[in-house]
Amino acid sequence: MDADHGSELERLRARAYGPNADIGGDPAAVARLRELEDLERMRTAPLEAETEADPDGVADVPRADPEPEETEPEETEPTPRRPILRSRRRVWVAALAVAGIVALTSAATAAGVSFTAVDRTSGIAQTDTLTADPDAELGSAGYLGLDPEQTRGFADYYGLTVFSGVAQIDSEGNQAECLIALNTTEVRDADSPRSAPRGTRFGGCGAGPFPASVEFIVTSSFPEPFRARYPVGTAMQFVLDDGDVGVFSADG
Repeated sequence: MDADHGSELERLRARAYGPNADIGGDPAAVARLRELEDLERMRTAPLEAETEADPDGVADVPRADPEPEETEPEETEPTPRRPILRSRRRVWVAALAVAGIVALTSAATAAGVSFTAVDRTSGIAQTDTLTADPDAELGSAGYLGLDPEQTRGFADYYGLTVFSGVAQIDSEGNQAECLIALNTTEVRDADSPRSAPRGTRFGGCGAGPFPASVEFIVTSSFPEPFRARYPVGTAMQFVLDDGDVGVFSADG
């Protein structure tokens, strides 16, 4: 076997028996490997030299083999070879083992992220409850984007007036209940044709089962009665609940 064939045989053996075996999916390479291995075995088999004596007493010399006749090759029992696909089976076993490790790691990660209930108000106490006032001014409801026929007003609360009503909340036409708080003086002035309310105003809308709420920090622009009840810097939250509004204050 020449050097080229030897190099080719080594490459094919590496593909068949090496750690990165991939020859199983290449039938042509498998056939070539078997052919070269047969040639290798023929080359390395011991030669049986036949000798014949010289009648004149000359030392025996090897007898040359006659030219081989072209005959059909005899079918011989193939020499057992290392299974080419064994490495591929190891690859599948390794892949399944890796998949199992990944699954166990994912399960451990999921177990580590435990479910914890979150208190929406973080233990903050409710300070007041606002109830709907049938005599509340609703003239500003149109300016606020609320449907006047589905709007409720609440009595003045330390200089603020709160409205709840239905409004469209997105471009898909979805509607939800919303809550809006603004200066009472601006609500009353809005009844005049001059303009919409321009004072303090906060609003928020719900979504499905989540209620509408409004959160804000009291500033120096709030009405004086409100600042007297809740000092500047106080965190506030108004939450709509079944027609009433719960008032929450971080400072009580």
